[in-house]
Amino acid sequence: MKILLALLLLIPSFSWGEAYRITNPGVIFISQDQLKLNIQKSGSSYDACKNEKNTLLEFIDLKVSKDKRGAEMGDVIRLKLNPLLSKYCSFLISEINQENEKMLSIKEELIEFYIRLSNSGFLLGWHKDSNDSDHAYATSISVVPIIFIYSQMKKYFSKDEQKLIEKMFSGLIKKNDYNLNPSSVGENSSYANHGFYTNNVKLLWSIVIDDGKMYNSSVTYFLKQMKLNKTKSGLFKFDSKRGECALHYNLHGLSPVMSTLWNLNLQDLNLYNTKINGTHSMDEIINVIIDATEDPLILINENKRQGYNQSGRKTCASETDVIKVGKYEIRLPYESTLWFAPYFALSGNEKIKEKFQNSYLLSKYYYDGHTDSTFISYFHPFIYLDPKSNGPVNFDTYSKISLDDLEF
Repeated sequence: MKILLALLLLIPSFSWGEAYRITNPGVIFISQDQLKLNIQKSGSSYDACKNEKNTLLEFIDLKVSKDKRGAEMGDVIRLKLNPLLSKYCSFLISEINQENEKMLSIKEELIEFYIRLSNSGFLLGWHKDSNDSDHAYATSISVVPIIFIYSQMKKYFSKDEQKLIEKMFSGLIKKNDYNLNPSSVGENSSYANHGFYTNNVKLLWSIVIDDGKMYNSSVTYFLKQMKLNKTKSGLFKFDSKRGECALHYNLHGLSPVMSTLWNLNLQDLNLYNTKINGTHSMDEIINVIIDATEDPLILINENKRQGYNQSGRKTCASETDVIKVGKYEIRLPYESTLWFAPYFALSGNEKIKEKFQNSYLLSKYYYDGHTDSTFISYFHPFIYLDPKSNGPVNFDTYSKISLDDLEF
């Protein structure tokens, strides 16, 4: 017994509940030094900040609109907070160009805004129904850019300021945890795109504050989500139940999934070339989703196999392009497909890139500051680089594909 005890004491301390480790604490998407270097190398630093308006942060109204519900909450938050991306970009450019007076002024402006944001209750004051995933979904999409900027600027805040700001973000993560509990909101929310968005933010925040327990919980949950989404075709199970909107939501879920995979890779956890749902790799999943865009019968047949989530049908935008296959109607994607940038930067899969380029999806490959904010699409030319050229992911000149070009 004494010998056994002595041997146990020689074993390094290890928490048996934590199989996954944060190896690059505080860094999400890209380090500040690397981001500045990539902007500098691009030779187009003054064009880097062209998206989002540049406004004085002191004029941003941080009043909560209690009457807003669902996606409207996220729209208001993004409209008010996305200008921070442009402001932070200007800060980086002023550092690169050694414009010290300008840099210090912007830095002070950002610090003051985060303190005001933390004291305002803005992020924590939105309406929440405990049996509805909308609050978690809307805030999880909207908050990623300001978490990213904080992660890059954390070193400039005092310890007391960090404590204040981190209390705010941790409070939001805790408030949204209900969405990861299917007994509260149902599996069609916890394990579908709403759950992917919510868990992605939890993962990002765990890295920023170097919380190994939260990180391990988030990674474990993500792997569970992927396995529970396994289907015969490779499409996402829960979002494939949504009838007319099934294609939209399969694509919609790729933004948080690619954000999660990108940031896990930064922590030396490479999952994108594994059979991530037990039977399909990300290459195979992306491949079938592109195929389903061109041949909706793939999606329709999967929907038949899974059954219909009636409450989840016709919940995507009705003004988008619609295609009909027999008695079935499919709404085509209307959101940015910039998720392909982190995918290709990780995989370098030229065959799938060619397929994507020749599909309808390329026409949506642009920044829109909505769901693509989940992977900091604002800086996508400087974060997600082509493995061969080490430059932005670019495509050959193409003729825009319209509905008339598609055959069903």
